Amino acid sequence: MTTLILGTSNVHDRLLGLVASAAGSDAEVLLQGPSGVGKELYARRIHELSSRASATFVPVNCGALPADLFENELFGHAGGAFTGARARSAGLAAEAHHGTLFLDEIDSLPLSSQVKLLRFIQQKEYRPLGDSRLRRSDARIIAATNTDLVTAVQEGRFRADLFFRLRVLPLAIPPLRERREDIPPLLEHFLRRYSAEYGKPPVSLSREALRRLCAYDWPGNIRELENCVRYLVCTHGGSTVHPEALPLLSHLGQETVAPSLPAPAAPLHQETFQSAKRRVVSAFERQYLQAMLQAHHGNIAAAARASGKHRRAFFELMRRHGLTREPCEQ
Repeated sequence: MTTLILGTSNVHDRLLGLVASAAGSDAEVLLQGPSGVGKELYARRIHELSSRASATFVPVNCGALPADLFENELFGHAGGAFTGARARSAGLAAEAHHGTLFLDEIDSLPLSSQVKLLRFIQQKEYRPLGDSRLRRSDARIIAATNTDLVTAVQEGRFRADLFFRLRVLPLAIPPLRERREDIPPLLEHFLRRYSAEYGKPPVSLSREALRRLCAYDWPGNIRELENCVRYLVCTHGGSTVHPEALPLLSHLGQETVAPSLPAPAAPLHQETFQSAKRRVVSAFERQYLQAMLQAHHGNIAAAARASGKHRRAFFELMRRHGLTREPCEQ
């Protein structure tokens, strides 16, 4: 069954044309776009339109793999390769043989893992942990990122040779705000889908509510739109939704953070400039992190992307301020 990707805009039509072109070869594809635009859906469509459609599509969330487990997950291990490794594991590269290996959040891989991945892409060979033999996997590589890899290369966070190896066929997935014609068909599809899935009577949108939804910038893109519809179906089944009932965020999806400054331990004129600055910056950082985590329901990766910071840097700030991934209470 072909993956459903809805849209009526000219931008969407051009993108589907590029997807069809990419499916005609085995060259590496790099999908670039903000979180929530459906990069995995486009990767699946490329796979389904390619000559590899009868083989396996294997998605890998690189951001969810600890650095010390990446090689084991991708290449597998021999029995007894390390403590607890009683049975042999083939690994995801073997599972994707003759199929497609989709590497999401490729930017989150540490440099040590990037080296191993580059060799695998170039040679189509890998060695499972604890195994003396090289193995081969004819897997097509499709990678995805929501960050600017050029900047990551310039800052030394991403290998230039791996970047250019992956960027044979670059495909940019635009945010939903740049293809607003796609919003109505997406709304209609999700309203039908979740009404049936949840066993709820249909929800209708007032003209003003639809206008508001089409004018909204959708900072979380299609994922945010889908969750908005799920909320409406759960809470307004069988009724007409008006603008005041829409669970939309303010100002481009990010609540304004206005940190209240902590009182100084001593009168301000007795405090050094550096001490006062550290106190104020620390207060801002903590309140900003709390607001971002709450807006993204404790999802650290999503909060980091929305803030424009790398996931590791965002997590380090959380650790410094003693914060957890749990959504913060207001």
